[in-house]
Amino acid sequence: MDRVRDIEEAIGAHARWMSELRQAILDARAGVDVEAIRADDRCEFGQWLYGPRLSDEDRATNSYEEVRRLHAEFHQLAADVVERAAAGGAAGAYTLLYGEYVTLSGRLALAMRAWQACLLQDMVRDA
Repeated sequence: MDRVRDIEEAIGAHARWMSELRQAILDARAGVDVEAIRADDRCEFGQWLYGPRLSDEDRATNSYEEVRRLHAEFHQLAADVVERAAAGGAAGAYTLLYGEYVTLSGRLALAMRAWQACLLQDMVRDA
């Protein structure tokens, strides 16, 4: 059940990222650590995704691979938003945020939900 709850918490955390990115655009400044944002293994979910709590069997699933790929793309896009804002391109950052970022964020949330469903099915089957 921990994996299901962890994914649920990650969905909420990534939804909150949009607020943080909007604020980052408003506070745009040079010197923001864009590479830290780009790194998909530094956030709480990324640490869980790459950490020891998931088994090799978990990582061998299509669900894991899809979430891992989309999560990495999510961080790349978030970094691009902040990078544009820091370079003085607030309009371009907002366009990216409310376009590609919203779409990718939704795809990531759907992939996480699908992974949860698979985990729950496995739990029922194994019970």
